[in-house]
Amino acid sequence: MTTPAVIHFDGGTRPDNPGPSAIGYIVETDDWTKEGNDHIGESTNNRTEYHALIRGLEVASEKRCTEVEARGDSEVIVKQVRGEYGVNQPELRPLRDRVQELANEFEQFEIQHIPREENWEADELVDQAFSN
Repeated sequence: MTTPAVIHFDGGTRPDNPGPSAIGYIVETDDWTKEGNDHIGESTNNRTEYHALIRGLEVASEKRCTEVEARGDSEVIVKQVRGEYGVNQPELRPLRDRVQELANEFEQFEIQHIPREENWEADELVDQAFSN
């Protein structure tokens, strides 16, 4: 039986980049939804986006999802994961590699860039992490 999941992910730094950072993610199937957010210390926007995606993929893997569609508003991260952009910052390579390692666990994996306004729920989870 296939269990498809959709992951919305987002990360951010406040007030500067780099700076204090937080992630937000939502993993949703027909049967359940898991939302999460967390502070991840000092980081950059791109690293936080990767950490949010990784956490979402880990949840989907733990729940034994077989198909995953990840959606995020960071065009850079989406295109790096797809291989359309190179990863020029050395500190991002292990994060991209971890995403690819997790993605290989699924029978099917896709990642899409979506407009920020379509990712508002994950963005709101990031904001909540900062206000806690």
